[in-house]
Amino acid sequence: MNPERLLLITVALWLLTGMRDPFKPQPDLCQSAQLTQWHYQGVVITQHQAKGIVKDAAGTWRRVGVGEVLPAGWRIERITEEEIHLMTGAGCEPQQWQWKREGKQHEAMDSGGSHSVQHTQRAGGKTEARDAGGG
Repeated sequence: MNPERLLLITVALWLLTGMRDPFKPQPDLCQSAQLTQWHYQGVVITQHQAKGIVKDAAGTWRRVGVGEVLPAGWRIERITEEEIHLMTGAGCEPQQWQWKREGKQHEAMDSGGSHSVQHTQRAGGKTEARDAGGG
C-alpha cells in the first residue's frame, strides 16, 4: 500500500468518526455542575415514608422520595431530617452526593406561645384586651 493511500484512509476515518472540537468543553452528561445549585430545604415525615423538599437550579420546588429519579438522572438513596443522599449514576464523578438541610426550623410557631389577644396600653394608663385582627 502506498503512503498516499494510507494518508487518504486515515483522513477519511477522522472525518467519518466525527472528531470533536478540542476547544469546546465536553458535554456534562452527569450534570455534576448542577449538584451545588440544588438546595434541601425541609422534610415531611409520615409513618410510611419521608419526602424531602428541594429547590432545583431553576428555582422550582420539588417534593422527592427515596428511589425517585430526578430529571438529571440522579437517584435518591436516603432522606433524613439533616440530609439527602443520592447517586449520580455510573461513570459520573462524584458517584455519590449529599445535600445538607438549609434554613431554620420554625418549630416555635407550633409551641402555643403566641396568643391571638394583644394587650395595649392607652394614654390614661388603662390596659385593654384587643383582638389581633383589629377588633
